[in-house]
Amino acid sequence: MYKYSEKDTQFLVERVDQFEKQLNRYLSGELDEDKFRSLRLRNGLYMELHAHMLRVAIPYGILSSNQLRALADVADKYDRGFGHFTTRQNIQFNWIQLPEIANLLRDLTDVGLHAIQTSGKATRNITADPLSGLTEGEIEDARPYCELIRRWFNLHPEFSWLPGKFKIAINGAKLDETALRIHDLGLRLVKNKKGELGFSVYVGGGLGAAAMIGPETASFVPIQDILSYLESAMRIYNLKGRRDHQKKLRIKFLVRELGAAEFSRLVDEDWQQTKNDPELKLNLKELQSLKEDFELPIDPIDLKGFRDEVDFNYSIWKKNNVRSHKVSGYSIVTISLTKLGSAPGDATSEQMRILAKLADQYSSSEIRTTKRQTIVFPFVRKDEVFDLWKSLEEYDLSSPHQGTLAQIVACPGRDYCDLAKAVSIPIATRVQERFNEMNKLLDIGDLNINISGCENSCAHHHIADIGLLGMQKNGEEYYQITLAGETLHETNIGKKLGPSVSSETVVDAVENIVNVFIDNRKSEEKFTDVFKRIGIEPFKEKVYG
Repeated sequence: MYKYSEKDTQFLVERVDQFEKQLNRYLSGELDEDKFRSLRLRNGLYMELHAHMLRVAIPYGILSSNQLRALADVADKYDRGFGHFTTRQNIQFNWIQLPEIANLLRDLTDVGLHAIQTSGKATRNITADPLSGLTEGEIEDARPYCELIRRWFNLHPEFSWLPGKFKIAINGAKLDETALRIHDLGLRLVKNKKGELGFSVYVGGGLGAAAMIGPETASFVPIQDILSYLESAMRIYNLKGRRDHQKKLRIKFLVRELGAAEFSRLVDEDWQQTKNDPELKLNLKELQSLKEDFELPIDPIDLKGFRDEVDFNYSIWKKNNVRSHKVSGYSIVTISLTKLGSAPGDATSEQMRILAKLADQYSSSEIRTTKRQTIVFPFVRKDEVFDLWKSLEEYDLSSPHQGTLAQIVACPGRDYCDLAKAVSIPIATRVQERFNEMNKLLDIGDLNINISGCENSCAHHHIADIGLLGMQKNGEEYYQITLAGETLHETNIGKKLGPSVSSETVVDAVENIVNVFIDNRKSEEKFTDVFKRIGIEPFKEKVYG
């Protein structure tokens, strides 16, 4: 993994010093709220329902064990002993006192972490497949490109004051674990007919009240030209993006209004003026150096004589939580943080320290975060998987629910967020309580539920098999249901089932939907397969009668 240089660290120190001066001006009354707001947002600081929330960047979802320990210390020192891993691979702390922010940020710089541009109208944290570099069939490991593009755009002066927030995802694998096409900008590593490496580019995806799938604006951009192309795409957005309408700030609205073809033409026209500028060429030497930083810290091992342990509970956990690795002798292990009564993705400081210790012991001190609010150990020897499971069992971290209906993705909802219209955590708890038998979960198979407390779709409900969107009706909480969203194999926005259902009946509705799926599936069909074959009407009939 990439480690910050002395130069990187010095920059972060200077950035904190600058922000502290502005913070002190605000606290003394010299700087008013409106002027301070944009400054705090660009340093990851929100004002939420109960307190300030700080969102810390985890670039492309990779943490060292020491960084995770530092986050645990932040949770204890500045928060209430826990943090929340988000659907964009970051972590946020929900109970931060404003006068302590500068000291908190300094603690983060000591381990190469920051909160720069994790909020506000700017380029956000770049996300990547949490299995980058680990699976067979990748075009190429996306992480070096994530780091190069992060360096280029994170503090680019032209793109730090955009019309709206701007989210980037990069993927080099066959399956789209990143959900490229619901991002403002998605990059897929591809090879052309000559075998040359480049990117296909998708612009204008996004969820929220107007969910859209980003169209392809370029089928092949050579890797050395990607920075100039992206700069052109973002410059067109900066020039023509809506700044006069709060609900039309995102680039997806510009792409829709212009049309994908016209937007692509404008970008290409601009690009032709800059693509040969040597200053905008991707530095291939720097890229090669980064590739060395991201070389896997393991070598193949011969485990011909190895026989895994026979244990019923272990076998269930292993089936759901362990994946094959491209390096022989190793496995990829996913660890669920979902607990009844707490927000999916919440981790206590104690859990963070335990995971850091176990990562040192079993995963070459590396941890990865995912958009499903889980933790991945990327380098676990096959003959140590059972021992890892036993340790996770000891610390109550061995949930076998990965890939099942019980592994719910949810935002903090109305319990924490002042934008939320309804709760998310209590609904997630009730669904988990309804489907609490492991045999039933295994029978249902791979089915996901995402719950968002408002139309901002922080839990990505649009791209779940079953999506729940919280809303208000006459002062009461209701939930709109969408079905058959997906991004892994192809990208589809979920279809609205019908009228929203009350908080009291929403779990019954979920159970009815699951039963229709079970009653109609054939062989190994997934939820989306059944939905495409039988249509939406059987689900409507079961839910609404």
